[in-house]
Amino acid sequence: MKLYLLVLTILIGKSAVQAQVYGTDSVPVRLSTLDARSNGNDARLDWKVVCFLDYAKFEIQRSADGTNYTTINIFEADYLRCRQPFDYTDANIKGKAFYRIKVGDIDGRIYHSKIVAVTGKEKGFEINSLTPTAVTSNAILSVSSANTDNAQIAITNFYGTVVKRLSFSLNKGTTELTLDMGNLPTGNYVLSLTNGFSERKTARFTKL
Repeated sequence: MKLYLLVLTILIGKSAVQAQVYGTDSVPVRLSTLDARSNGNDARLDWKVVCFLDYAKFEIQRSADGTNYTTINIFEADYLRCRQPFDYTDANIKGKAFYRIKVGDIDGRIYHSKIVAVTGKEKGFEINSLTPTAVTSNAILSVSSANTDNAQIAITNFYGTVVKRLSFSLNKGTTELTLDMGNLPTGNYVLSLTNGFSERKTARFTKL
């Protein structure tokens, strides 16, 4: 998505009026980063914002299943505050918790951030997302881990055959990995992720 700003100058007699017109695919307030990590039984969220307006509204939303979300905190920020990093601590979470941030501007335009997860344990991980789920070339795998760890990916086709393997390192917090799926034949696949504690998570996708 490209943000662009068109400045129109309208001359009226000897005066000039300037108007800012945003493209239809742009949002004046947008998160540039979002990270989540566990700290004992607490969850710590950190994010940064790109803001072109004097007002932004943030709703921190939590979910136990990654589907149904509840707003747990709301606050507003002006342009100067938006230039600084944000953080929020959710205390005493039970088990795993998924988070996203609902962002709005003064005109009521809203969007939801990507989803991040925290396990609420000293070890363990969660797959936040695999996007897109209908893949043509590359896919982005987002994983939240309670600690640094080694991980292995196995991609299995419809017949149960492993067609791709990959090893990588998990950061404490959120790790995002770009996966090259361009050479996979068309079909349905299962991505399995295993960490050093032999925990296993899966995500399904389709190769177009």
